[in-house]
Amino acid sequence: MHRPRLEAAQKPLYYGFNGNGRDLSRNFRKMNTSLKDRLIRHMEDGHYEPQSKSELARSLNVDSRQKQDFRALVDQLEEEGRLVRLQKGRYALKREPRNLVHGMIRILRSGKILFIPKKEDPAAAAMGWDLEAIPELELKPNHLGTALDGDRVAVRVERKASKAHRNDRRDRFARPDTGMKARVEEVTERARSRWLGVFRAGKNKLGRVLGDGIGSPEYIELVEKPAMEVLPGQLVSVEPVSRGEEKKAPRGKIVEVLGYPDDPHVDMESVIRKYDLPVEFPAAVLRELENLPKDPSSGELARREDWTDRTVITIDPASAKDFDDAISIKATPQGWTLAVHIADVSHFVKPGSALDEEALRRGNSTYLPDRVLPMLPPRLSDDLCSLRPDVVRLTKVCEMKFDKKGKLLGARFADAYIRSKARLTYQEAFTMMKGHDKGEIPSMVREAWKLASILRRNRYAKGALDLDFPEVRAVMDKDGRVTDIITEEYDESHQLIEECMLAANGAVALTLKNKNRPTIYRVHEEPDSAKLFEFGQLCKLYGHPVHDISQRQYLNELMKSIKGSPDEQLLKLALLKSLMRARYDTEPLGHYGLATPNYCHFTSPIRRYADLVVHRSLDPLLANPPKGAKGPGSVSRLEEDAEHISETERTSASAEKDANRMKLFEWLEGQCFADHPEVHEALITEARHFGVMLEIPRLQIKGLIKPDQLPGGRWVYEAFANRWKNDHGSVLCAGLRVPVIPVKVDRDQQWADFTIASRGERGKPEKTAASGKRENRSTGHKRRPRQARKGDAAETRRKGH
Repeated sequence: MHRPRLEAAQKPLYYGFNGNGRDLSRNFRKMNTSLKDRLIRHMEDGHYEPQSKSELARSLNVDSRQKQDFRALVDQLEEEGRLVRLQKGRYALKREPRNLVHGMIRILRSGKILFIPKKEDPAAAAMGWDLEAIPELELKPNHLGTALDGDRVAVRVERKASKAHRNDRRDRFARPDTGMKARVEEVTERARSRWLGVFRAGKNKLGRVLGDGIGSPEYIELVEKPAMEVLPGQLVSVEPVSRGEEKKAPRGKIVEVLGYPDDPHVDMESVIRKYDLPVEFPAAVLRELENLPKDPSSGELARREDWTDRTVITIDPASAKDFDDAISIKATPQGWTLAVHIADVSHFVKPGSALDEEALRRGNSTYLPDRVLPMLPPRLSDDLCSLRPDVVRLTKVCEMKFDKKGKLLGARFADAYIRSKARLTYQEAFTMMKGHDKGEIPSMVREAWKLASILRRNRYAKGALDLDFPEVRAVMDKDGRVTDIITEEYDESHQLIEECMLAANGAVALTLKNKNRPTIYRVHEEPDSAKLFEFGQLCKLYGHPVHDISQRQYLNELMKSIKGSPDEQLLKLALLKSLMRARYDTEPLGHYGLATPNYCHFTSPIRRYADLVVHRSLDPLLANPPKGAKGPGSVSRLEEDAEHISETERTSASAEKDANRMKLFEWLEGQCFADHPEVHEALITEARHFGVMLEIPRLQIKGLIKPDQLPGGRWVYEAFANRWKNDHGSVLCAGLRVPVIPVKVDRDQQWADFTIASRGERGKPEKTAASGKRENRSTGHKRRPRQARKGDAAETRRKGH
């Protein structure tokens, strides 16, 4: 139908649609209502992506003579609440809250954005989303809105086109979430009250702050001049004023200047603020501490079992102060009796107290390279609860009887008190295990290893995953600067304590399950089949036989073939990335990594709130329960606590990983100037036209050898073979191992450039801190940097598990 053209003089003026009184144009009043209907239908379509007014007009083929009227229509629908304006002036239909799925945003360093739904979310259940089968969804960056890492959000989840489902049928290993997509509709709770970034001078007088784009926006405008002096390049904390709504850049004001990133301790302070980790304890907590008695009362000791006349010892790292577990073992005609004593934190931290609320808020202790942020105040964690030698301490004891084959015959639990006979380091325990000292304590350590070694063999025979590998640790001076990186071997002394703690945790979980006591379990679901398949394909590339590793027996056979190979550490790390993350739940869903149907955390209540909950659950079942023992509370409350402490654990793990990598790259940067840099064995992962990409398994970092750093002759990239080749016939391609040293480090991006070590630089051993050996230290001598020179168990690794 022909539409009459409006002359320029007839075009109406528009003043918006907010009640200011201007009549609509004749064209607008006469606009065909079908266009409005077409607009709504267009936006309701499952494939619709938010569009601007111009993009909407083009999509609907709006006549150019009606575009001004169309824009007014969009404004009116926004005023009526039918449409919502998003970032960059794009529009979407306003949705009803009841259709939104609630959960949390996770932004990984790789750039991947994940939405983790809240357990048993009613909207997810209503749409048939199986949260156990699909525990997370990946989001596109333009679907994130103003959300940042850790924010709690409400998202719109829709099914993708049927084409995606056809693809799923073609590929039996396709990820189960390929049929769903999500978009953030609302941020319900911010994870951080402050942003962190580097101050830069701008064109205006106020300047700007550059964040990491994960926990802080990439670009932050300042709204006022800082009250303190701040210089370009310094790290600052910013209080948000606006978070980037309505096409505007996030805005804030500087409230704290941390200093330059290279200043002592600033890197760790930045981690604390980035993850919003609590440091100081509230005044109410400190007041409660003042009322705690230094020694237990005679009445309290009278109701407990007296273990002070028995040999009880602790084995911990040399730097540890919070000794929360101790062991005692005795050989019997049937086998062994093993007693695991755990600090009785529940005696001091009562439900509902300020101490309890703060411990729950923190969830766990966080271990940074230069400090510990404890869950409990030092007076408890390092003193009253710590099982220090030669002082009376209150414990909960798990006494287990095993036969000579390591089978658990029975377990009993009681409140007790002990006087530890010795505080051993892992190095001291290792020396005793390998020695022939006939003393009481060395003999007991060797007896404990007899049982522990049997338990370990049995565990692997049942299908537990062997994910043990050395870990690297930074050695620092008093100013927090890295002087060296050493490797800590996971030897038999560590394994001894690990097996004792695993046995106690399993015995407690089985008892609580059989007695139907509400508690919090440690669960580790089976891995995603697609990720396992990808891991299997990687193992094939390294020449290992791979069958259907979705079946545990074949996965264990694969891990046995990997053990002792040059690729062991690299492939173990790859498997770790393929597994689900362990978490807390009120249901005993089993532990895949440990191959056990019943598992909980009982052995580390000083540093984990979950263990404190388990202690309270166990109280009514003790041989001598405390007066009025009722347990930890309702199941609904436990469900909330389990979700919360799972999140605080993830936050702490991310903070610890960030902090350790900061120190690692600080050390690597120093190695670029060292007279005798440490040589690392690297695995070439890919050859590209811009250089050779590699990975160093020991340090768990990736890097690059640029073409101008390739030694010996003229090198040419052969694209047809994905390799570099020189005129002497030498080849560099994926799968080869080469000795390398760093030449350039970008600490901000956490990336390093390497060169192949010369023959004179090779042969220097890696530094270790194996039990019974002294830690090596580098001299720290400096020289000029080399310029264009030629020629990191997861769940099963931490004590207490």
